[in-house]
Amino acid sequence: MKEGFKRIATAFLFMIVLITVFVINNPIVDSAFVVLLSFLGMYEYNKCFKAKGHKPISLIGYISCLGVLLVGANIDYKVKINIVAIALPIILILMFAYIVVKKLEVGIVDLAITALSIIYIPFLFSFIKLLAILPNGRIFLLLAFASAMATDTFAYEIGSRFGKHKLSPIVSPKKSIEGSIAGIIGSIVACVVISIITNTYFNTNFNIIVIAVMGLVLSIVGQIGDLAASSIKRYCEQKDFSNLLPGHGGVLDRFDSVMFIVPIMYAFTYILSII
Repeated sequence: MKEGFKRIATAFLFMIVLITVFVINNPIVDSAFVVLLSFLGMYEYNKCFKAKGHKPISLIGYISCLGVLLVGANIDYKVKINIVAIALPIILILMFAYIVVKKLEVGIVDLAITALSIIYIPFLFSFIKLLAILPNGRIFLLLAFASAMATDTFAYEIGSRFGKHKLSPIVSPKKSIEGSIAGIIGSIVACVVISIITNTYFNTNFNIIVIAVMGLVLSIVGQIGDLAASSIKRYCEQKDFSNLLPGHGGVLDRFDSVMFIVPIMYAFTYILSII
């Protein structure tokens, strides 16, 4: 089976899953989806660093993924803040206690890798749920995913055919400046087209110029997210985080750009609300 066909088939099945979650529009389903992504991402992340010889504290990472359940939960906002304020120092204490119990078999670097996993995976993924609970949240999520997928598709197709100038030869040798520019253009076009459709049929009243700028910014941020994931894999000497998604690698391979895009998309919702 050719690599291109694998990518298309996987992307098609993946889109079916996303569309199903979007259409159901149920807070429980949203939370379950994001928690599942977080757990799978945490598994891939830990597996990747373990292959390099590190010993991340996996249990702490998995427990942190459950924090996503707080997002959108019917709990007073101040109570949520207090839960997080209490949980963070407890997690830090537990991690250092684990180092002591293990008699430095798990070191400070492993602790840092574990701490990064909490920020990199469940924290960033939680913005998917934050967007989902906003007014027109499904549309914002659609724009975020469309930007990521358009960037990836255009960058891959144009870069593989016409790419001559390396974007980051050390971190990701196959990525090119030509592909990067094509990805930005693809993101802008995708976001503008979706916004025109939603303005026409869903009365969203998006400013097309702002949306075009948003498409540009989201694409750049998404490509940074892609390179961030590549830098982890390069350090750990792994081609992919896993082979869960044929032609795409693992969850973190597929969502590396989305994870960086959704927090910026969340920030853009505030900008759009005041324009």
